[in-house]
Amino acid sequence: MPLVSKRILDKKTEERMNRTLLEAISKLKSKEEITLFINDLLSPVERVMLAKRLAVAVLLTKGYDYKTIKDTVKVSQETISKVSITLNANIGYKLTIAKIAKSEANREFWEEIFRLHHRMATRDTFAPEPLLKKKLGHKKQTLV
Repeated sequence: MPLVSKRILDKKTEERMNRTLLEAISKLKSKEEITLFINDLLSPVERVMLAKRLAVAVLLTKGYDYKTIKDTVKVSQETISKVSITLNANIGYKLTIAKIAKSEANREFWEEIFRLHHRMATRDTFAPEPLLKKKLGHKKQTLV
């Protein structure tokens, strides 16, 4: 978890800073601009942390169980629990997931992740392709 300074801001200043951050993000016009800003704003660890939280929310929305999510995304049960609570109590994740679900590239990415996860029946062997197709119901050929 990233560290926050122990020096506390007054509430008004903190709210103004948050509004400025949100306004800055909303002004970005392209994926390239957003990427440049996020790469400058967040450390590599912070980017991974946020990406994993979003992945957990997507998997929870798709009905995956905690163990599958834990094994696939490499997060703790506590992280999954916190994301689940937020997902159920608020609408931010739901709104975002609905928007990214429309993207073909994101659908293909998640199909590949699920395919790889299900393909690995044990640490030493892969599940056979016919079993994998039956379990996942995919008709599309993939690289994995």
